Amino acid sequence: MPDPIRIVVIEDHHVTLDGLIHGLAREEDLEVVGSSDNSDDGLKVCENARPDVIVLDLHLPGRLGPKGMIKEFLRFADIRLVIFSAESRQAFIQEVLNMGVSAYLLKSERVSKVADVIRRVHKGEKGLVTQDLTLDRKKLTPSEQEVLHMLGRGMKYQEIAEQRYTSVATARKQCEVLLLKLGLENREQLIAWAVQNGYGSEELG
Repeated sequence: MPDPIRIVVIEDHHVTLDGLIHGLAREEDLEVVGSSDNSDDGLKVCENARPDVIVLDLHLPGRLGPKGMIKEFLRFADIRLVIFSAESRQAFIQEVLNMGVSAYLLKSERVSKVADVIRRVHKGEKGLVTQDLTLDRKKLTPSEQEVLHMLGRGMKYQEIAEQRYTSVATARKQCEVLLLKLGLENREQLIAWAVQNGYGSEELG
């Protein structure tokens, strides 16, 4: 039998932390080799334990915000990073995945699902996301996400066209495509969706 996958869990809610540790420990092919309830200590734990996979909450006590924290944990060579968070805004999730993390799971997931994702990222899979998110992020192109950011900041068609060096007709057409993809009826609903899902704001600190 191959060596178990070595895991460090970093989570500041102790009920969730204990549940993950005990649940993952029941899996024969997984081994929890360390844990922490803050980012600063978590970095030290990972430095010493050198796990295969880190399961990381994004909002933790410590000196680093989410963006800085992800960068620090991604510096560990050959270690996969699985985000385990309650944050479900699409723009936030997209930015986190673009930074190079292997998976993004919501805290509504069962431990068995977390275990399955750990196995998959250990094999090299990337871009894994909780299935019950309101939108499959892959449906949105980078160009469409850029338009959503502009709409979320209150920009008009003319302003979007000028910023993207295109015509007003093209900007309007892109918004019409977004309405179809997201199942919305008008520009006002599209703007509201963009704001609710974090487009137009600073997603990571």
